[in-house]
Amino acid sequence: MSVKSKTRLSTLSYVILYVKDTARALEFYRDKLGMEVKLEDGGWIELETGSATLALHATDETIMEKHSTTPIVVFNVDNIKESYEELKKQGVKFDKEPHEVCSTPEFTGLSADFEDLDGNRLSIYGMIPKK
Repeated sequence: MSVKSKTRLSTLSYVILYVKDTARALEFYRDKLGMEVKLEDGGWIELETGSATLALHATDETIMEKHSTTPIVVFNVDNIKESYEELKKQGVKFDKEPHEVCSTPEFTGLSADFEDLDGNRLSIYGMIPKK
């Protein structure tokens, strides 16, 4: 008998592509493909694509070798800590606990990554208020 999870991943937030050279990647996506830049922050670029964001993430050669053809599909969740615990109960094996990936003056962005049964990279993401 299968048990349904209380957590429902329904909103696709990001697709993250690892890039060696953000300037070169930005030129391609912005200038050649006509995508609008939402955010540029060092080695992180967000491009508007409609309902989800395409993010370009600068990384080194070691990570590129591991993830060169593997985008990460990121789902936004209302409560990342609860969702993480619920998905763990359902047998999802995470790389590590939710960890900080971004920050604003009011909020901290947390994410937790995992793989599906075929090795596709997935992640849950949520913002929590700073104390």
